Amino acid sequence: MSIDAPSFSRRQLLLAAGALPAVMATNALGRDFWSMPREIWIQRQTPKGLEAHRTVYFADGNLVWPEYKRLCMILRDVRAGQAVQMSPVLLDILCGIQGVARANGHDAPLITTSGYRSPKTNSSTEGAARHSLHMEARAWDGRMPGYKASVVADIAKYLQGGGVGLYLERDFIHVDDGRLRTWTGK
Repeated sequence: MSIDAPSFSRRQLLLAAGALPAVMATNALGRDFWSMPREIWIQRQTPKGLEAHRTVYFADGNLVWPEYKRLCMILRDVRAGQAVQMSPVLLDILCGIQGVARANGHDAPLITTSGYRSPKTNSSTEGAARHSLHMEARAWDGRMPGYKASVVADIAKYLQGGGVGLYLERDFIHVDDGRLRTWTGK
């Protein structure tokens, strides 16, 4: 799956949008959170420096392709230098985490430590699952400044978008768009 051309059908995107609770928060106009443009703010430290992007990746029922592509580039496998199309459902989960934080007065980026992983990178990553959803571009690891990892994990669990792993010793969480499950790691 390359990052060069969209491969998601309208039906897939509608199913993705419905994968999370329909009404998470309401704005002053009475619109539910998921009907508004979806914004995400991510940062990642790479060997070449800090990469950051704050953008609307989904609006008017469609991916905003140039912005979605930029997010996929930040969430690439840095070791392998490989970017692929990230799961829109995963991006929705990350958007939801930030939405809950913003609704509580906390506006901060999601600091990415891992997004997509090639099979080679995954096999050399300590503690990585053999069939990790990172290899399918359906998982994210990271943290949110100003919130304990356990709080970010609680938000992700509330969203019920997929799996949530909490790694207290290393102060990060894992979220994916797979089946609902939770775990605590080191």
